[in-house]
Amino acid sequence: MKSDRVLVYRAITTIAVGVAFFILGCAPRLVVEKPVEKPVEKPIEKPVEKPVEKPVEKPPLFTLKELTLDFFAMAESHFKKGKYSKALKEYSIYLEQHPRGEKSRIALYRIGTINYNEHLYEEALPVFKRITMDYPDHPELPKVRLDIVNVYYRLGDYDMSLVEASEWIESYSDNPLYGEVLFLMGRNFRAKADNPQAFLYWINAAEFAYGEYDVPDRRDEIESRIIGLIKTSRIEELKAMAEYAAGYAAEYALEYAAQYVAEYVAEYAEEYSAGNNYSPHIYHQMASVFLEENTLDKAKEAAMSLIRSTPQEYWVSIGRQILERIEKELSVKEGVIGCLLPLSGPFAIYGQETLNGIQLGMDIFNQSAGEKRIELIIRDTRGEAEEAVLGVEELANEERVIAIIGPLTSKSAIAAARKAQELEIPIITLTQREGITDEGEMVFRNFLIPSKAIASLLSKAIGEIELRRFAILYPDTPYGRFFMNLFWDGVDEMGGEIRAVESYNPDDTDFAVEIKKMVGLHYPRPESVVQMLKEQKIAEAEVNPEDSEDPEEGQGEGEEAEEKDDEEEPEPIVDFDAIFIPDNYEQVALIAPHFPFNSIFNVPFLGTSAWQSPELIKIAGDYVQRAIFPSGFFKESKSDTVREFVEAYKKNFDSEPGILAANGYDTICFLKNLVAKGTIRTRKDFREEIFQYDDYYGVTGTITFDHQGEVEKDPVLLTITGKHLHILP
Repeated sequence: MKSDRVLVYRAITTIAVGVAFFILGCAPRLVVEKPVEKPVEKPIEKPVEKPVEKPVEKPPLFTLKELTLDFFAMAESHFKKGKYSKALKEYSIYLEQHPRGEKSRIALYRIGTINYNEHLYEEALPVFKRITMDYPDHPELPKVRLDIVNVYYRLGDYDMSLVEASEWIESYSDNPLYGEVLFLMGRNFRAKADNPQAFLYWINAAEFAYGEYDVPDRRDEIESRIIGLIKTSRIEELKAMAEYAAGYAAEYALEYAAQYVAEYVAEYAEEYSAGNNYSPHIYHQMASVFLEENTLDKAKEAAMSLIRSTPQEYWVSIGRQILERIEKELSVKEGVIGCLLPLSGPFAIYGQETLNGIQLGMDIFNQSAGEKRIELIIRDTRGEAEEAVLGVEELANEERVIAIIGPLTSKSAIAAARKAQELEIPIITLTQREGITDEGEMVFRNFLIPSKAIASLLSKAIGEIELRRFAILYPDTPYGRFFMNLFWDGVDEMGGEIRAVESYNPDDTDFAVEIKKMVGLHYPRPESVVQMLKEQKIAEAEVNPEDSEDPEEGQGEGEEAEEKDDEEEPEPIVDFDAIFIPDNYEQVALIAPHFPFNSIFNVPFLGTSAWQSPELIKIAGDYVQRAIFPSGFFKESKSDTVREFVEAYKKNFDSEPGILAANGYDTICFLKNLVAKGTIRTRKDFREEIFQYDDYYGVTGTITFDHQGEVEKDPVLLTITGKHLHILP
């Protein structure tokens, strides 16, 4: 009921107000004239005073709820669980609530640690420094200052890290973390590329890597770093390390002398005056570096120091092995050259020709007064790989030759090269085997290799003569297939085009089928091809009417003309500029006449060095005119050096020299010049001289060797003109 009365009261009040507003709004307005106002003196106004503002109260930093939370405990919980972002936020809130609270130092240290672990070193540094300023007397301050040293190291400020570390050492010389600081100082010096100082601090740190704050396996880590440091240091650095090790060991021996009774002093002094455990590593590394540099006298001194530096049998044994190796290196016969050739078996003819050239070179050398003589020790490989390996071992280990020439054949050469590399004796092979110098730094080759010969041939054919299209007719043998692929790849690389490729049986004497396949005469031609060739022929006749047949001839009935066309032999399609035949001169002499017999004229041949023989011109000279092929030696050269060699060879052996004799001659003459210098004591000396010597011009050209051991000389290109071979300009 009470609520009803309130509603009635509100309604009556609202109606009354509305009626009053209506009456006042409808009443007529009265016009009132404005009275004339007399001037009234204006009173002097007092300055209005600005009301004083009441200070606005700032909201509290923390809510009541936040003030009641234990943020430190929450942060610790998250920290232990590895939830560092949450822990970092809660530690920060705790520090805002309690800037100098009893747990503030721990909170600060946790914040610094989190930043450090997250690699936020620039954020960690000011936090650690704040701890040192706010809590200078705290017992764990050494750990914090060690963290500062570490942070500077991580930031790459090695100098500042060393400054902080030095101050730490001055302040806490008896602290268990002393070894950790030494370890960090060593890392700073290592980063600054000061290996001797890094070594010095690490050998000291190795003795202090213990205590309450020791990192697990720290001693092993330090020792591993020291060994790695030694293995990567230069000689001058190693010398400084050896002095540090010796000084450290002597100091350690005195320390033992003060601690133990006299009977034990000698034992400890002997053990530690030897340079602790690191001197043997240092001297072993020095000996290894000197051996690599081939400075054997210094290597011998280092090996002796190694033996004196330790009583341990392991190191003493290694030192003795090094001395034996040095003695073996120095015991080689510097004027004695070994020679491996097939003097019996299926390849004897080639081995004998090579030996003739070598002997000729030695005779010329021995007749030169005042020059140092050399001796040649020959072993017959019989063309077998096993014999070649045995020959290398005998020449290297028993005869103590300083270098080896040979072998010739591929299998023997590769086997001998591997053994020579193993025994570290220089070997100059006389083989065409591709990649043989990849066997190692002791392996050389003085022979024209196929890849260089073909590259030179194509450079002339494509680059200068401007031939672009080629055909390949090759024997189905390893030799033929190898050169076919080599030539084809070379043409592709130089932008040429291979238009025909055919192989033949090396025992064949009739090559008509293969040649007809090359020019489209072997298989029936499609009608479209026949029609295209007819149109092409008509077009050529219109351009060159003098080359076409007399139009009056052949006039007759249309049917007779068509029958005549049908009976005519189709013409060959010669769409190549040159023909490459990778075979010997005997086979080429059989093949060449088949091309004009099959209506293929005026297409030049390209060949390999196996074409080089006067017999080719005698047998098939008319068919191989303008042929081009590479050669490593041309006995008709106008060079005085070549002419004298050829005359001497004919005089001594009653025959003309070939490429094998020329290579043997040049190789022994090249080596005799090295020996004559008188600066070679070891096989490594010999190897270095081979690389560096560039002053020999022989009958096969200038001889120098590249960094891979390959001879650097270009072949001559020969061409057949009339009844003679000529060097292609």
